[in-house]
Amino acid sequence: MKLADFFIGKPGPGSPSEAVQQGLPVIVVDNAWTMPQERYNAEWICSNGLGVVHTRFRDIDAAVGQLLSRFEDFRANVARIENRALFEVPGILQQILDTSPCSLPREAVTMPAVASPRETS
Repeated sequence: MKLADFFIGKPGPGSPSEAVQQGLPVIVVDNAWTMPQERYNAEWICSNGLGVVHTRFRDIDAAVGQLLSRFEDFRANVARIENRALFEVPGILQQILDTSPCSLPREAVTMPAVASPRETS
């Protein structure tokens, strides 16, 4: 994705999230064949102005044209998204372990610290 200008795919949780994390606007398709758990992702893309949602891949040329006509706007919106979930998960897991009735010694269940890329650069 580091070589791409934008992402085209289905609105599953992985690829559009990775694209946004990499600073790429997205084009996804949302239609009757879209899995129910993926529909909100298309809605989230639209409501946050992160790209274009079309109803079929057959119209991908129109979707690309629509995205390119507002490309800088979409890129600016994508740049505003700051997904910190990866760096929040270890702390959440540590809280779960700390409140668990687990009988293991604390040293055996301590989560390692995860440094944010911003903290390491």
